[in-house]
Amino acid sequence: MTLSSKYFYSAILTIICCLTFSTVKGQEGKRSFSFKPINEEVFRKALNDNFNAQSVKTIDSLELKKLMELIDKSYNQHEIELAERELCESPKCLTSFYGYYPDLNIVVFFIQDYHFENAVFIKDTESFIDTRLNRFNGSFGVMSKSGLWVGLERQGSDNYLQIEICQITDRGTWTITDFDFKTININADEKEPIFWVNDNTIYLATIEYNDSKNEGQKTFYEIKFDY
Repeated sequence: MTLSSKYFYSAILTIICCLTFSTVKGQEGKRSFSFKPINEEVFRKALNDNFNAQSVKTIDSLELKKLMELIDKSYNQHEIELAERELCESPKCLTSFYGYYPDLNIVVFFIQDYHFENAVFIKDTESFIDTRLNRFNGSFGVMSKSGLWVGLERQGSDNYLQIEICQITDRGTWTITDFDFKTININADEKEPIFWVNDNTIYLATIEYNDSKNEGQKTFYEIKFDY
């Protein structure tokens, strides 16, 4: 891909994305987002001063047991059947503690699917009333300081982004927006390929694919959305 065609393609992609709207699950109305290319220098500079929430990777064993019991009641048929295929007695073998965000009182668990992780969010507060504990995209997931999560779904060797952004509240977790891009994939070679810039902006390091060649080109993007 030549330099001029690369930027022409990126410009067209940006226009398409800016005109795209995604329905908010559990709420009425629409939310818009923009998706535009940025240069690597902008990406690197923002990475040093990101808006990611900090997590701890340990939790009290009794608290962990109590939270796992909540998840036990929420396993769906797909997870039960997957556990059976993995010769497990229950989907507990698919479930792992991912992290606790003390400033937000949010605990995150991952439940393994075939090629990706689903995320489950529990607010560690007495007012938390969600019993459904729905699943959300977990792979490469990052929490923001304001309690928003962005994660990917990975389908085998598919080379494209499947992004979901959600918000965790005492009433449950709600999807703000989700969208797919068929010609780009996350750059897994980056130490932090996704991070928050502020409460409604995300930067991504990606690999962009040309239809005529199966060769990846490093690219960087900004996602900005309303919620």
